[in-house]
Amino acid sequence: MTQRSAYFFEDCGPKNTDAVIEAVLERVREGDIQAIVVASMSGWTALKAAQRLKTAGIVVKVICVTGPPSWERYGYEMPLLKPKERKELERLGVAIVDQVEEPFRDIIFRNWWEKKTLEVRRPEADLFWMALICVGGHGFRTAIEAVFMALEAGLIKEGEKVIGVAGTGDGADSAVVMRAMRFEDAVGPAPEKRLKVQEILAMPKETTWAGYG
Repeated sequence: MTQRSAYFFEDCGPKNTDAVIEAVLERVREGDIQAIVVASMSGWTALKAAQRLKTAGIVVKVICVTGPPSWERYGYEMPLLKPKERKELERLGVAIVDQVEEPFRDIIFRNWWEKKTLEVRRPEADLFWMALICVGGHGFRTAIEAVFMALEAGLIKEGEKVIGVAGTGDGADSAVVMRAMRFEDAVGPAPEKRLKVQEILAMPKETTWAGYG
């Protein structure tokens, strides 16, 4: 078994980006990762990861998950990826997800102690996302979310071992290894399809509760 050290940062934020990318490269070298899924609004973090992989001579699928068109209602200038960054991502062979909505919707929950399968409606279903933030912070949650979105876009397959990368605001401060699965199955009735974070490669010790009160 390969011995690796996880990166646990004192604070969240973009200053951790380089260390996160190095942790990802170290893990990818083991040869069992099918894709790296990077949540990157501007494309900058995905570009940095792809460029570092190329420099290291590592060939693996890289996917950039950016904001969907619906973000325009929140005041974002769409598309988030500008022509220069899009062109460079495409030149490096990075696949782009920009038409898939975030999976902030109803969720199927298997309540094992009540022996019931429930459809939990929003906004109560948002407790799922809040629980992930409580465990690892915003980047941790978003890294998992990006994997759900990449699967929905058809760029990865169910059951593949992938790395999700994301951050708090800009850059990256979190990376996880997980099986790709559908959001609808994350806490559903089929145990073999449920969410499983297999490894934490990087994560901040603190959480900035921006926008969560």
